[in-house]
Amino acid sequence: MKAIVISAHGGPEVLTSTELPDPVPADGEVLIRVKAFGLNHAEAYMRSGAWGKVAAVPGIECAGVVEADPSGGLPVGTRVVAILGGMGRTRNGSYAELVTVPATNVVAVRSPLDWADLAAVPEVYTTAWSGLFGNLDLRPGETVVVRGATSSLGQAAVNLAVDHGATVLATTRDPRRAPLLKELGAADVLIDDGALAAQVSQREIGVDAVFDVVGNNVLRDSLALVRPRG
Repeated sequence: MKAIVISAHGGPEVLTSTELPDPVPADGEVLIRVKAFGLNHAEAYMRSGAWGKVAAVPGIECAGVVEADPSGGLPVGTRVVAILGGMGRTRNGSYAELVTVPATNVVAVRSPLDWADLAAVPEVYTTAWSGLFGNLDLRPGETVVVRGATSSLGQAAVNLAVDHGATVLATTRDPRRAPLLKELGAADVLIDDGALAAQVSQREIGVDAVFDVVGNNVLRDSLALVRPRG
């Protein structure tokens, strides 16, 4: 099979196309013929050497069709997405024509999305779901601020929170991106000047949770946004 490997630690130029033997799925694994794979910051860290020794083939998510499933759980040809399970880190990942993935990390899908769009879904939506409903325990009727909402992860969070019945206040630093967030269902859009807590206080909005994907430089302000015990 053709695969892209990390030839040395560094930038994108260290990624090299090569031929590798086709992987063979063990018990509890699924062999996927990769149609498209996502690009993630995690892979850049792995490529750079920041995370130490990793697999030769990067890639932590993909979309494709089942080539083989020793368990018989997924018929050959089933459209699937796969995420993590050691891909790109402890086992060769999805930058290849074929990849083996633990069956627990493979999900059959029925979707009108093309392969490229479908491959962009697993990582961002899994992360958004985990943050909103695992960490924040967001519930219908609550108000959540999604800070950094125009990023791919932010848009996924807005999408999921709105679908869950929460009121979403979405932020962006660029006023021109506000219509996009409104289309996703945000009840209001705040222009992030680094001091959102003051804006929210002036509006007398009770914020139950903050989903912050901006980072450490706004952490204190994000903490000040949320109500007591939020």
